[in-house]
Amino acid sequence: MHRLLKFGPIRVQEGTGPETIDSDPEKTITTVCHTCNNTWMSQLEEKNIPSLRPMLQNQPTMIDPGRQRLLTEWGVKTAMVQDSIKPGIGNEKFYTDSERLDMRLSRKIPERTRMWIGALTEPHLGSFGTDMAIFGGDHKTRIGTGIATTIIVGHFAIQVVTERALQEFAAQTIPDIQPRAGGWNNTLIELYPKKQKKIDWPPKTSFTNGGPQGIAYLMNRWRMGQKVEKVVPVPPKT
Repeated sequence: MHRLLKFGPIRVQEGTGPETIDSDPEKTITTVCHTCNNTWMSQLEEKNIPSLRPMLQNQPTMIDPGRQRLLTEWGVKTAMVQDSIKPGIGNEKFYTDSERLDMRLSRKIPERTRMWIGALTEPHLGSFGTDMAIFGGDHKTRIGTGIATTIIVGHFAIQVVTERALQEFAAQTIPDIQPRAGGWNNTLIELYPKKQKKIDWPPKTSFTNGGPQGIAYLMNRWRMGQKVEKVVPVPPKT
């Protein structure tokens, strides 16, 4: 993506660690092997350039079903990479080895995944994750875990949410958790699992630097209830 936009110095902060200023937004990570990075991951990036380029540059575009699928795969891949490098603050990685393998081999989207895309009035660069503990109707019984990943590049934003029920509740019908109240129908377009003949981007309303439509509301969309210091994901039922 660095070939499509140029960024100046950026603020970098991992978890609650110190904030630093870095002149190079492109980083080398150790959680992705050389082969994956230079084969299917690189190929997925290239296939998404026709869709991402206009959105990163704030140019209206239409996304057909084929490109919607590619963008969905890119969103999950990027969320998995973000999950793999999150700071070691006691939280385990959310996405399982089998889910990552399925993504590599067949581009399979993890179950109970939802995705939305939005727009920003000014360009930004960032990746933000929220680990979630999901509780039942009594607000005491923990029934599952989830993760929300927000990726912002240029004028484009994508948010990926995946949930997983605890094994003892897997047979029950557990409704999808809902975000904070907000005008999301105006600021976000559902990318997955909803299937559409076409998506016209940008949405009706773009996020701004601050104010009632500030981008911070998107990053805080799934931060509700009591703060949990440690979220230990549970493996999917086999």
